[in-house]
Amino acid sequence: MSTPENVQKLNTLHSIINSLLVFNSLVKAEQSIKENRNQKIFIIVDGDVGLPLILSTHTRSQTAAIYVYSQDVQRLRLLLQPIKKVQYISDDFDSIVKHFKRDLKAYEKTANGGFITKYGHSSDMLQLDHYYLMLHWSKFYNIDTSNEGKSLLFETYTNYYVHNKRMRTILQEFNLGIGPNTAIKWYTCEPFISRLLNTAFQTHNYSFLKHVRYFIHCIHLQLRNEHPGFVRNRLHKPIFSIYCGRLITTVEFKRLKMYLNRVILITSFLMGNLDKSKVIQYIDRCEPSENETRVLLKINIDIRIRNTQPYADITHLSNEHNENEILIMFGASFRLMDVIISPYQTLPVCVLELCAERPQLMPPNEREQRWYSIIEPFESKK
Repeated sequence: MSTPENVQKLNTLHSIINSLLVFNSLVKAEQSIKENRNQKIFIIVDGDVGLPLILSTHTRSQTAAIYVYSQDVQRLRLLLQPIKKVQYISDDFDSIVKHFKRDLKAYEKTANGGFITKYGHSSDMLQLDHYYLMLHWSKFYNIDTSNEGKSLLFETYTNYYVHNKRMRTILQEFNLGIGPNTAIKWYTCEPFISRLLNTAFQTHNYSFLKHVRYFIHCIHLQLRNEHPGFVRNRLHKPIFSIYCGRLITTVEFKRLKMYLNRVILITSFLMGNLDKSKVIQYIDRCEPSENETRVLLKINIDIRIRNTQPYADITHLSNEHNENEILIMFGASFRLMDVIISPYQTLPVCVLELCAERPQLMPPNEREQRWYSIIEPFESKK
């Protein structure tokens, strides 16, 4: 019912998340959740009415967290206690929103994207897409900072948020302010901007990445400019570690362990924190599904190693000055040094080392030439 109170609640949620879907039918809601397998979904249900939806969706990997708005709090807490993804039950909507924002931030701080752990010919076309994306990754940001690329970036975001009134003002500011000196601030401070980019990396949406390559290029330029100063400030302690959490499938984790002492590539920007305890707090708020596991990445960086992807401390460029975060450009190479699974630690730890190594590349076969339909437009702009 479109009461003023409900409209206000919807406006509050619209101001927090990119996409908000409202259902009066449990069947349609369940179907939508089943079909959306590539993104994490946060579900808010109304009391007993939403119980069938909770029972049918809480085990799905795309379900991140469930919140229940009800006047019968005590009974529902007892009833739903075994379901770990039910994060909060309350009769106070503002309190639910507060917990939802906290959990959403935790998921955003938990690294997205995927590992590339196989090179050469494969019958798995998705693996081949990974392979050739990394083979030509530099084409996504070694471009001219032209008005054409900036216009395409603005148009792409505007089309996505065409029904979000709040975003119109933000996108106008984004269009006026985005550039090689402001890109990281936009990436870290405006979730509505960074979420789409991170999701594109996570879901291998190359068409979207091609349309927003101006943004990627600006982040690359700013990281490249910040990198020398960061290295100079770390000369007294050239080797240090950063941490980030991941929520990955058990299959991905098993596959990752097979590549011990080998070079892997990561298909996204990587944000690490110098504070291990803070990272653990974030990953602990992300409840894994039955086919998922929490993993802590410990990334060792030696500033004396040259020809890596650029990285820098971006704390001074972010609104969150207490985060102590390091941003590494996407397409970085890492050597998997160890996978530590210990009964004395709550999380398995993957120890990685940032490196400049690249895997031995194999030439494409005829079927793989389809990738060049994506690459050729970049080549023509050089």
